[in-house]
Parts: sequence; C-alpha cells; structure tokens
Amino acid sequence: MRGAVFKIMLLSLMRDRGALAMSFILPGLVFAIFAVALAAASGGQLAVKVSIADLRQDDISGRIVDQLKSSDSLRVGSFVDDNRERVVLAVRDGRADVGLVIRKQISSEAAGVLPKRPMFELITDPAREIATTMVQANLQQAALELGSRPRREEAELFERSMATTSGSQFTAAAYYAGAVSVMFVLYSALTSAASYLEEREQGLLERIVSGPGGAGVVIDGKFLFIAILGFVQTSLVFLMAWVVFDVDLPAHLTNWAITTACVSIACAGLMIAFVTFLRTKRQAETLGQMLVVVLSAIGGSMVPRFMMPEEVQTIGWVTPNSWALDAYATILWLGDDVNKLHLPWSMLLAMGFLGVLVARVKAAWSKTA
Repeated sequence: MRGAVFKIMLLSLMRDRGALAMSFILPGLVFAIFAVALAAASGGQLAVKVSIADLRQDDISGRIVDQLKSSDSLRVGSFVDDNRERVVLAVRDGRADVGLVIRKQISSEAAGVLPKRPMFELITDPAREIATTMVQANLQQAALELGSRPRREEAELFERSMATTSGSQFTAAAYYAGAVSVMFVLYSALTSAASYLEEREQGLLERIVSGPGGAGVVIDGKFLFIAILGFVQTSLVFLMAWVVFDVDLPAHLTNWAITTACVSIACAGLMIAFVTFLRTKRQAETLGQMLVVVLSAIGGSMVPRFMMPEEVQTIGWVTPNSWALDAYATILWLGDDVNKLHLPWSMLLAMGFLGVLVARVKAAWSKTA
C-alpha cells in the first residue's frame, strides 16, 4: 500500500510540468541569484560606484584618487575636477553609490580664523550605508599609506553629508515597505489572474466570451479588479509603515498614490498576460510562483540592487520591482522631485497596458483557434 501511494504521488509529479519546475528548477535558480548577489558583497567583490570632486588638486589628492581607482572593490566613475554639486547630483540620481569631495587645504593665514574641517567629505545615500563604509575604509587605508603622520581619528578625516534634499530621512522600514508591497502585489495579482484559467477549465469562460464583448471584457474586468486590489494592499503596507515605523507618508501622499497606482497597473497587466499563455490553474500557481520569486530577487525586493553585479542590475530594469523601488526612493527620501518620477511611472504604465494588450490578443486568438 505504501508503494502504491508513493507511485501515485510520483506519477502526479511527473505529469505536472509546473510542479516539476518548482521542485527541481526553482531551488537552483533562486540559489544562483542569491549567490551572485550576496557572494559579491561578502566576498569583497562588490564594485561600489564612486563619484569624486578633487577640490584640493595637489600631489596628495592625486595619489589618493589613484589609490581609489586601483581598488578592486571600488569603481570610480564620472570623475569631476572641482564641482561638488555634480557629485551630489550623481548620488541623488543613483549614478553613484557614494560621492567623495577632497577639500582644499586651508592656508596658514586662514587656519587661525576658519574652523578646521576634515579632509574628506562623503556624500551619502542612507540606503547604501554598506557602500559608504567600504569607501571610508579605502580612504582610511589610502591616507595611512600615503602619509607618514600617525593614524588620525575618523572624525578628523571624514565628514558625512546627505545627498537628499527632502526633510524625510531614510529608514529600513521605508525601503522594505516598497520592496515587500511590490512582491506581495505580484503574488496577489497572480492568484487573482489564475481565476481566468479556472473559469476556462469549468467552461464558464466560453459562455462569457460568447457575448457581445468577447474575451476582451473578461480581460479588462479582471485587470481592473486586480489593479484596485493591489492598490489597497499596498496602502495597507504603507499605512502600517506610517503608524508603526514613522515613515513620513502624509508629506508625500500625492506622488505616492500615483506611484502605487502605476505599480498596481504594472503587476496586474503582467500577471494577466502571463496566465493567458498557460493551460491550467495549477500551472499558473507553480510556474507563477517561480516567476514572482525571480522578478523579486533580481528587482531588489529581496536584496538591495546596488549589492548585485552590474549585469544583474541591468537585467533588473525589466522588472516592475526595480522601477517601483526607484520611484518610492525618490519620493520618500531622495527629494520627492516629480521630474525624476516621470520615467518610472511611464515604464510601469507601459508594462501594465502592454500586458493587457497581449492578454486580449492571446485570449481572442485562443477563442478562434
């Protein structure tokens, strides 16, 4: 009897391609994604993007810059001769993880009048604290190697300045409110969209699409419901973040609402398009879960994207997670500049409405096939 039960379960698994994928492909795929992202950081291979403004312009500062350029853990880009504001803008826009300003040396005449300031100013994004720590460690090492003076206190070498312009401060709760909500909206959209396949299996869909509206009305109705549901779910997550973790949501309510609507539309469109290419609800549940995990992993919902290799970061832009997190970061702690939100909003809306279009075409084609 035990053998018979074992055989039944084995045959059931072998006949279900989705279950096979979940059982044997998903674990290795998720491991590979996390290994690539986290091994780079923990193994010292994390390439932090640094933008530098050398205001000092002497032999010492030049040698320090050369030291930083030769570091395996740093990638010095968008080098600026003497413009601090361009460095701040590079960090604020995400083109650099950390900015470095090497200050001018105060003349002996002014030394007794002006307050003494650290040699290095680090322009930081609080969401990338690990990157700031790595740059600081490299600077400390470079200063020790190039100078014969004894080791100086950290406060004498470094001063930190935020790249943000808004009054809101970064918190882990603010980041993960966006990261977690996008992931769960994708899961919820998948579950709701899978009802399309259930209705098709039961024959109900055939009776509905035989009406004057055809398959398009079914797709549109499901899309509208899923998008509204996603907006409500995200609102509950951010409400918890505001009430319990003091995330300053009311100060950014309008842009947050627009972003959340765009995210919900993107997730709804993508998932409803995905299920129209499947045959059974069980396939949607198994393959869909694998898809959501992969999108969330490379999109930054599980691991911050700056910790990933540049190639993975580039691939991540095909996911709604990356655009959503970029928009939420801009709103909640990077200045709430609406001009920088146009691109994320446009990409999310394009994903959503393109998904609806694909779903409508596929559903209509399936009806006539």
